[in-house]
Amino acid sequence: MPNSKRHVLLVILILLLAPAVWNLAASRYQHARNPVPGALYDVEGRQMHIYCTGTGPYTVLIEAGASADSLGWRGVQRTLSQTTHVCTYDRNGHGWSQPSPGPHDADTIVRKLHALLDKAAVPRPLILTAHSAGGLYIRAYARQFPKEVAGAVMIDSSSPAQIDELPGWHSDWEQDKRNLPGEIWKDRLQVWSGWDRLTGNCHNAPSKELEYLSAEYDAETCRPEYAGEEDNEVPYFEDSFKQAARLITFGDIPLLIITRDTQSGKQNDAIWDREQEQLKSLSPRSWRIIASGAGHGVHHARPEIVTSEIDCLINYLQGGPAPRLGTTRIR
Repeated sequence: MPNSKRHVLLVILILLLAPAVWNLAASRYQHARNPVPGALYDVEGRQMHIYCTGTGPYTVLIEAGASADSLGWRGVQRTLSQTTHVCTYDRNGHGWSQPSPGPHDADTIVRKLHALLDKAAVPRPLILTAHSAGGLYIRAYARQFPKEVAGAVMIDSSSPAQIDELPGWHSDWEQDKRNLPGEIWKDRLQVWSGWDRLTGNCHNAPSKELEYLSAEYDAETCRPEYAGEEDNEVPYFEDSFKQAARLITFGDIPLLIITRDTQSGKQNDAIWDREQEQLKSLSPRSWRIIASGAGHGVHHARPEIVTSEIDCLINYLQGGPAPRLGTTRIR
């Protein structure tokens, strides 16, 4: 091959590789500039992240929703840790917990979470607090480790019934599951090649109350190791619904249910409202709060409701006045 052709091929190769190298360097730089809070522990051969703050007789353990991580709960954690012990963590492939092979169903998630809590020496009992699909995971946890749970908080939580009751949910999930392999490879190609950074797509804007964390949000984007992992739990949703449904009661522990505004006129509001109301049957000491004006991300739209009602639950556990058990009210 003539030298001129070799030179052309070399230039082409450099041009192709340069964005990928730049992305890797930028990702590591952002990580170094934004150290991970908390600690990392080896769980089944992968590093898992947990961040605990505050002190108190109970540990509020926060379980984020699907495709979400602990960063979105930093504001709630900061407020709650003024009065109690709070831990947030990242499931494998989310936040700062390394991706892992194998299934990502509720029982697997619980097994790894329990091991992480043991390694981090997190004191029990726990007040399991979950948003969205995280509600499936805390149900599985409470079924497997009931003696470790003093209370539960379900924030616009998924219900095992929704897979069949919400119109179109099951068929949409089946379609998402079929599309997922292609979406994963597309995501990986765009990140690994550096294309996303080259086109300005390595930015993740936080909700308004967490704008001070924008650099940390950006540090979690465009990481080659994590590309395509955001939706790693989607293929296992049906298994997770079935595993969560095995818990038919939390027992005689306080159960707080916080729900988005179901009077907003959105599609399926009535079904969602009924399913949220049915969650109260999981404990004889349950109550429900509807967060007026809030959408699914209640902890972003109305964080003061989340923190004040959890404080109420903790005060009740410590012998304080009982909340309005068995009731549903709007705040």
